[in-house]
Amino acid sequence: MENELSPTTNIEPDSLLDLRLNKGILPTLNIAGHTFYVDLQMDKLRPKDDFKSKGIDFTEIKEYYDRDRRAYVIPYNPTTREFQQDDVSKMTELPTDIIIVQFPSQYELDIVGWNKKYGNSLTGQDLKQMHFEARTLPWVDTNVIEHIKRNVAEQLQPKEEYVMNKRKDNLYRLPTDAERLLPTYKIFGTEFIVDVNQLELREKANPKNVISLSDMEEKAVQGYSFWYSPNTKGLTKYSEQGAKLAEIPDFVKLDPIGMAKKHNLSEDKMAGMDDFKLMVNQDAFGKIAYKGIIPTIDIAGHTFYIDLFNDKLHPKDDIWSRGIIFSELKHYYSHKDDTYTIPYNQRTHTFQEVSLNVKEIPKDLIVVQIPGKRILDPIGQNKTSDLNTSDYLKKKGIHLHFEAKTIPWHQTRFAETVKRNNGQEVKAEQKTSFIPKLEESTVSKRKARRM
Repeated sequence: MENELSPTTNIEPDSLLDLRLNKGILPTLNIAGHTFYVDLQMDKLRPKDDFKSKGIDFTEIKEYYDRDRRAYVIPYNPTTREFQQDDVSKMTELPTDIIIVQFPSQYELDIVGWNKKYGNSLTGQDLKQMHFEARTLPWVDTNVIEHIKRNVAEQLQPKEEYVMNKRKDNLYRLPTDAERLLPTYKIFGTEFIVDVNQLELREKANPKNVISLSDMEEKAVQGYSFWYSPNTKGLTKYSEQGAKLAEIPDFVKLDPIGMAKKHNLSEDKMAGMDDFKLMVNQDAFGKIAYKGIIPTIDIAGHTFYIDLFNDKLHPKDDIWSRGIIFSELKHYYSHKDDTYTIPYNQRTHTFQEVSLNVKEIPKDLIVVQIPGKRILDPIGQNKTSDLNTSDYLKKKGIHLHFEAKTIPWHQTRFAETVKRNNGQEVKAEQKTSFIPKLEESTVSKRKARRM
């Protein structure tokens, strides 16, 4: 029965149902001190006593409905009393003109109006209130701060023309040994040439098809593994249909003669050898693993201890400094390069955040690039991850000391931002088209768009 009351529903005079259904009074919602009428016929929140504001259109904020909260979570401008959508991918500071507010769904705001609009039977049993209060959320309950930090971190990355492409591994490679016939190894029926000088497998029938050690996973004790496609006879992902996990022995087992020749050892010594002993610096390994020596890194002339137990870089001879804490650097980490690129205060020996609204380069700060934790101290990383001390050391290597790379300000995008803040035009060829993407979870079918 469309737009009619249920037979069991009695309307008491001056009751909420009477006020809403018979007298046409609309529910109200208070947002940051101003009252809005909940007008589902117009599909909007209509501000009371404000004819200049267009109000809040439910169609415009539909992507901001959060099904988990059963509420809208929207950016709101208290001055214009309107929904205001800003581009979080370009934010450099917390907005001063908007706030984030949360309020119930259309159904909860106006049950009677919702049922009338969609031709449902009307009932008064669930109508318990006609006025609602929107909640103002603190910025820490949103992801805006995360986006701002990420935007700043992106500006510190070196511009493309200054990026040097380097090998990510620490592997010892030589030209292919052409003086002898190289051995082969079969992977699911396909024969591959074993080239220990290049640390790779090449398909015998198609030498362009190469599987490098760089693309393999080191097994816990000895050997390597990778996901293999019998169709392409090359690397694939575990999720690909028909993928098989290939496991191969150490290279010293695949070609002991070649490994002996490569490392200038006699062949009779190969019997007790494995790849770990040949490819990992045993002196550095012994000092870190067994003698408790802590690896160090030089940052702009000052030595830091790499203290992964406390998840930080601790400056030598500076008891007043808190050092550089890795948990604070997550937005400054590049998975692609396995490095942290951070603003560094030479006076306090600490990481220090910068603002993208400044009009000059910070005088006390420089930009430095620090390797990832597994490169800095793979043994310490193994211990904190509850792995074997010797796991995953062959490709990255072990070092007792590192030098952080200093990136001049003019080689970063930050320098261009400073010019823009001063009203200076940036040459066309220097302009960057990079816009940080929103997180995948920011827009989803299930949840609202999140500020």
